[in-house]
Amino acid sequence: MARIAFAWEMGGEYGHVMSCAALAAGLAAHGHRIAFMFRELRQLSVVPEARDYDVFQAPRCAREGVGADVPAGYVDIMSGCGYSDPRELTGLLGGWRSLMSRWQPDMVVVDFAPTALLAAHSLGLPRVTYGNGFFVPPRSTPLPPFRFDAPIDVGRLARTEQAVLANTNAALVALGAKPLLRLAELFDADEHFICTFPELDHYGNRETSGYWGPRVRFDRGTDVPWPEGTGKKIFVYVKTNLPLLDPLLDHLASTEHRIVAYIPGLDEARRRRFASRKRVVCDRPVRLERFLRDCDLLVSHGGEISTGALMYGVPSLVFPTHYEQYATARRLEQLNVGVWLGPGATADLLPRAFAGVLDPRRVDIARTYARRYAAFSPMEQRRRIVARIEELIQGRGAILSPTSSQGTP
Repeated sequence: MARIAFAWEMGGEYGHVMSCAALAAGLAAHGHRIAFMFRELRQLSVVPEARDYDVFQAPRCAREGVGADVPAGYVDIMSGCGYSDPRELTGLLGGWRSLMSRWQPDMVVVDFAPTALLAAHSLGLPRVTYGNGFFVPPRSTPLPPFRFDAPIDVGRLARTEQAVLANTNAALVALGAKPLLRLAELFDADEHFICTFPELDHYGNRETSGYWGPRVRFDRGTDVPWPEGTGKKIFVYVKTNLPLLDPLLDHLASTEHRIVAYIPGLDEARRRRFASRKRVVCDRPVRLERFLRDCDLLVSHGGEISTGALMYGVPSLVFPTHYEQYATARRLEQLNVGVWLGPGATADLLPRAFAGVLDPRRVDIARTYARRYAAFSPMEQRRRIVARIEELIQGRGAILSPTSSQGTP
């Protein structure tokens, strides 16, 4: 039996927890002991198996995002999460090292957690990354930008990377660890489980990476039937801080579409105004495993739920709020399976956006894409990842091809 720690440091909501919990369950079924070292713990309420795991509050940057500019690359995200201050970074890194040293994992599985990855690196622990591609940039020098909607100041980005590297090395030296020669070394790992397909990679196709397909888990949540009647079946999963929330609800209410909405924290006044015989507002996450098979459109902020829905041939209307979601939205747009509206969009754009994303030609493209990857199985993906992790733990060198049976081109 091995001790396997899952680390999650950045990002939010349910996707990280649900994906890690699914992989953890596969490893636990093989007798391994699991620890969750997570930035947020409230989401564990929807993964009851976590009761059997060791759970720790992960270190978090006290001033996360404060004063940070709109990020153009991964180093900007790091700067906004403690890497702009060597003293704060030393504390964060020391916290991760302390967690790992005390729990003594045989393997660390890292989900959007660069400081956890750095801690495992500095302690010489076996480690793998597990994410959708955005969380681990291509290991080049300098790290590549991901912003596409504005010119990139490459010189400024290079200076930021040098500052981040200097602060990283200051923290490592303060804790008695070996400094890095270049920032890309932080992302070294025994294996990178890039859980997407090449067309959806936020950084473009990586020549040296294997793709394992989306890490979707839609087998949890409340079973909700679609409302009776005619009209398109639309699932809405957005946050209450969406600038266009009221116009979005008003527009949907003006249509004959059948709506199921999960909007965490939606106030009672909005709920009463929106709910009807053809519009259901849920209090809990919806179980999407079978639900998406009959869905015509997903309305969300993007991210992994939209790429997972695409596996069912469902196009997306996306309201991205951060750059992982922006990059996903851009990829969906390029594939002609999605439409997106940024924070500055106005209510008058909603009818056109809905008409565009529900265009039969776009729906056909989404369904064609789903057929291309019809052999992909999330359960088989997790089984293969579990097998590879066990190989790494046992020290065997055989490499299982992640794409040989999944239809990846």
